[in-house]
Amino acid sequence: MPRYVLFFLIACLVLTACNTIRDEPFISENELPDAQGFYSANAGTYTLNYKVINATTLHCVLSSVGTGWLAVGFAPSSGMKDANIIIGYANGSSGVIRDDWGTSQTAHQSDISLGGASNVTYISATENSGVTRLEFQLPLDSGDAYDRSLIIGNTYPIIFAKGSEDDFDSYHTNYAAAAIRLRP
Repeated sequence: MPRYVLFFLIACLVLTACNTIRDEPFISENELPDAQGFYSANAGTYTLNYKVINATTLHCVLSSVGTGWLAVGFAPSSGMKDANIIIGYANGSSGVIRDDWGTSQTAHQSDISLGGASNVTYISATENSGVTRLEFQLPLDSGDAYDRSLIIGNTYPIIFAKGSEDDFDSYHTNYAAAAIRLRP
């Protein structure tokens, strides 16, 4: 009988440890910046290059294979819930970008429609050779109830998604998750 109890306890410990590991954010980032000072987080076909500017602003370049909309969500609490989501797409020689808030695990709305403000600054959007690229900036602390404050030195989970249409309403065709660490 003691062997079975010992086996049961070991099995419980292994299963508990595996569950704990699964719930931790996957960190896939370069520890050193590139020549322009950008760090990089990758998951699947998604890449987020990012750097902090003047200790107040996060400068981002988001890219992925595909020609529809592309999004990144910062610091979700569960699924999309409570994430500061930046979503956009290339539209000819320009682009469209929107600041959203994760209203539930599976839904988001524009900050403006919720009574907040759009705090994303559009820089550029392109589609070249089947790759969509969005470049934007956002404040680390906008003061908006529908944005997450990001603190230099902390690590945050991020979520990626993309769709096949150039809009804000079509369902995603793919998604992934990673984490970023903000450095001065």
